[in-house]
Amino acid sequence: MSIVLYGSSPSPYVRRVRMLLDRVDYRFEAVDVYDDDKRSAYSAITPIRKLPVLMDGEKTIFDSHVICEYLRRELGLPEWSFEQLNLVSAVDAVNDALIIMFLATRSGIETSDDKLMFKLQRERIPISLNWLEEQAKAGGFDEWHIATIALISLMDWAEFRGLYDFSEYPALLEARNLHQERAIVRETYPQ
Repeated sequence: MSIVLYGSSPSPYVRRVRMLLDRVDYRFEAVDVYDDDKRSAYSAITPIRKLPVLMDGEKTIFDSHVICEYLRRELGLPEWSFEQLNLVSAVDAVNDALIIMFLATRSGIETSDDKLMFKLQRERIPISLNWLEEQAKAGGFDEWHIATIALISLMDWAEFRGLYDFSEYPALLEARNLHQERAIVRETYPQ
């Protein structure tokens, strides 16, 4: 494989791909999504203008979910169960809600108003985290798999950006802490 991964190092979606690429030789190309010119140049690589994008030889793959599945197959990783994929979907609900709130705030839009879009995000986050907390109590993140990678990426990113305090979710904190000593977790920590 001659892989190039385009993305932003703090991004939880980019980080999950980077963790899957543990021990794989690849080049990481940082994309500054806040710079208009660099973002415009990036659009030549991907018509959907989302991070990450993976290039493997002549193949260009968009979206972290498709990239992760591609890597799972190419690297011969075990197939992910429906339970693990459901966990990823719940983690992504929190990721997406926090990203919407983060980008709105960064754009100068007031998110504390009772606007439906922001109200839905503020509701989605604790409901999803409560469900994930129960799954963590049941051992859903004890093993190293795609859902565990997604959870760690979410929690570290949200804390790095100062977007969420997970202290009300001790099982999620414990699940994350189970894997903090992995080199790939430390090497890809948001910065």
